[in-house]
Amino acid sequence: MVAALVGLLGMASLPAEPAHADETRDQSWHVEAMRLAEAHAITQGEGVTVAVVDTGVDASHPDLRDNVLAGADMYDRDSKGHVDRRNHGTGMASLIAGHGHGPGGRDGVLGVAPKAKILPVAITSPTTDIIPPRNIATGINWAVNSGADIINVSLTGSSDPALERAVESAYRRGVIVVAGIGNRRDVLIGQPARSEWTIAVTSSGRDGGLSPESIRAEQTHLAAPGEDIVRAAVGGGYYTMDGASAATALVSGAFALLKARYPDEDQGKLFQRLVGTAHDAGPPGKDLDFGWGILDIHAALTTEPDDRASPRPSPTASDPVAYLPPEPGYEFGLDELIGMLIFFTILGTLITGVILLIRWLRRRARRPAAARDGPPTAADVGAPVARAGPDQPTGGEPPTAEDDSVWRPPSR
Repeated sequence: MVAALVGLLGMASLPAEPAHADETRDQSWHVEAMRLAEAHAITQGEGVTVAVVDTGVDASHPDLRDNVLAGADMYDRDSKGHVDRRNHGTGMASLIAGHGHGPGGRDGVLGVAPKAKILPVAITSPTTDIIPPRNIATGINWAVNSGADIINVSLTGSSDPALERAVESAYRRGVIVVAGIGNRRDVLIGQPARSEWTIAVTSSGRDGGLSPESIRAEQTHLAAPGEDIVRAAVGGGYYTMDGASAATALVSGAFALLKARYPDEDQGKLFQRLVGTAHDAGPPGKDLDFGWGILDIHAALTTEPDDRASPRPSPTASDPVAYLPPEPGYEFGLDELIGMLIFFTILGTLITGVILLIRWLRRRARRPAAARDGPPTAADVGAPVARAGPDQPTGGEPPTAEDDSVWRPPSR
């Protein structure tokens, strides 16, 4: 609710139980369900770069070693995106391009495209979990200009004109943006998943139905596994997670395989291949639960798509839309209005409750005052009582998105 009020974004996932390295591959049920071994016999994503616009990526994790490029960090130009401040981006990167470790890479997390490269774009502040939508817009623009083929955005939140422009610009420049639509705790379907220029992803469960975190949305294009998904964690560890974040990363990995398999096809055709070969799990055609269906990577790599979804328009050389950096200022939208209404309704209810409680306590305090021996106190007669004021807060303001220094990518 407050996120909608101020136009901020939150991560679209739910961390669950930690997993040990020797259990990781055994617990990765989605590897077999998605037939990754068969897909990897065709391609493993060679030559494809996937940007992870998120909280940073721990490049030292054994399952990601040598697969993470020098990226960008909006708050630390020296980290090159290799510091994961919220233990989220590392997991997304592992599901996309993890190669495991140990003999034959048989331990740890196996990603969908283990020979693709990850371009990390860290957009989270060291001082807060809140991510302004314009940080995502800037991250997307930077990734496009830095050569990303696919951009994974496992985040969802309030809309912003700069973010909408960044996603459209990416599409028109031939870059696929894959975004999660959110989880059950989210009030609204936010950006960038709500944009017509993204591939919007929801989560499916172990049984091929909906995951516990799935939400219904007309914007959904695809579903992918998002229940009990084991992913890499900061410091060489592992966690299981539920929700659209994991599903989004798996779809980004699938696009990497398609891009490697069909390098001359544009993003509109690759989109058609993925949705036109998906398993139609709900009512015939596109539905609110699964979109066009559940991701079927092997079918996308080996069969021609049907015509269930109209192909998206391909960008042209004469297209006037080019790099569109975020503009200063903030435009108020529907999400913010709804958020304000909810926020002030709750605030008004709380204030009313506090006033009623104070009145009740005062009436209760006056009744026993008459029965006590001795003269009445100041509190008994309602006189003001001197109290010590609060301590002066310490510390300074956190860095803001308006500071030009946070927008400049680090030199490679």
